[in-house]
Amino acid sequence: MGETEPRVSVRNSRVLIVGAGIAGPTLAFWLARHGFTPTVVERSRQVRGGGQAIDVHGRAVDVLTKMGLLDAARAARTGIRGMDFVDARGRTLARTTAFSFTGAVAGGPGIELMRMDLAALLLDSTRATTEYVYGDHPVALEQTGTAVTVAFASGSVREFDLVVGADGIRSATRSIAFPADSHRLHRLGRYIAIGAVPNFLGYDRWETFYAAGPDRRVCYFAGAGSTRVMFTRTDPDLDVDQYDDEGLRALLRSHFAGDGWQTDRLLDEVTGSPDFYFDDLRQVHMDSWHLGRVALVGDAGYCASPASGLGTTLAIVGAYVLAGELAAAHGDHHLAFARYDRRMRPFVADCQERARRGGNVYVTRPRFWLQMQQIRLSNLPPLRRVMTTLAAGSKERIGMGITFPDDDRNTPSPVP
Repeated sequence: MGETEPRVSVRNSRVLIVGAGIAGPTLAFWLARHGFTPTVVERSRQVRGGGQAIDVHGRAVDVLTKMGLLDAARAARTGIRGMDFVDARGRTLARTTAFSFTGAVAGGPGIELMRMDLAALLLDSTRATTEYVYGDHPVALEQTGTAVTVAFASGSVREFDLVVGADGIRSATRSIAFPADSHRLHRLGRYIAIGAVPNFLGYDRWETFYAAGPDRRVCYFAGAGSTRVMFTRTDPDLDVDQYDDEGLRALLRSHFAGDGWQTDRLLDEVTGSPDFYFDDLRQVHMDSWHLGRVALVGDAGYCASPASGLGTTLAIVGAYVLAGELAAAHGDHHLAFARYDRRMRPFVADCQERARRGGNVYVTRPRFWLQMQQIRLSNLPPLRRVMTTLAAGSKERIGMGITFPDDDRNTPSPVP
């Protein structure tokens, strides 16, 4: 992609972005396009692999289009064609090609791809315009009237005009730059555990869903080039140490061991996986996502949790809006941060509410039986389109629920 001349002359051009996941590189792309000088620092020593399948919906698809990445994102789709529902003996209770566990199927309105694939696309699109620093992170921030002095774990000290935390739900930026009472972590009473596994069932772009109990689910996800399993359990009283990796693996085993189908084999595989991921689903609630010269974007400021299915959409849209407001304000962070907050807040509220409504996987036997009947009916031609639309409909509707600046400042000028 060619470069364009900055549209405006900006002040506060040196921007440190903490986190090289989804929101960070997206923000770096647009800041560089507007004439800012972004630096991204990432705690990991290298680009992180692994992760789960993610969805891109609504206005986030528009942003990828503006970035010239839509075709590449579509090419990286998981290509899931449908899913089976099985019982403890592995017998198929129902099958559908109208939707999947994630709500997406090939040809649906959103884009489902692996997180690592989207992160790689974003990274590649910003290498030429952004400084990346791996294996480091801020440990202290000192704001003055004109800049932010940042001390890093490596011992280096650098000065930036602005700092943006894009470092996830456990944001170090939020912890060191904002008062402890400025944010609240709202638990959804549910956890997920994800990891890579061999495709020992031999499926091709197919999902298998198993209800191990009224409060437990297992989903085997065989996408294009990657096979993963996700365990999820409703547990309102769960209290775990997110950093006790071995303890989390043991906890998962204690909750799912002996549950039938292929659960024990999958437990062995996922707890031995180097990219094992466990998340006690929570949301971040804040009255303000900025303080002085520091702002937050994505999960760091307004995590909706994976239960929303809109976390990636929030990250991309939030980064796009923040960059656009900084450009429109010519780098005036007071004005830009306030506008960013006002524009994003209703959108964030809708995404978080969706997760709260759908955050409980507890299903009684009568409700499960009813769900199986609905799934069987979804394969009938008159109902297929309706069921496909309903499966992804709420995410698409919410994902479209934000307006970008009327003059579309973030659309790059045509490249000669």
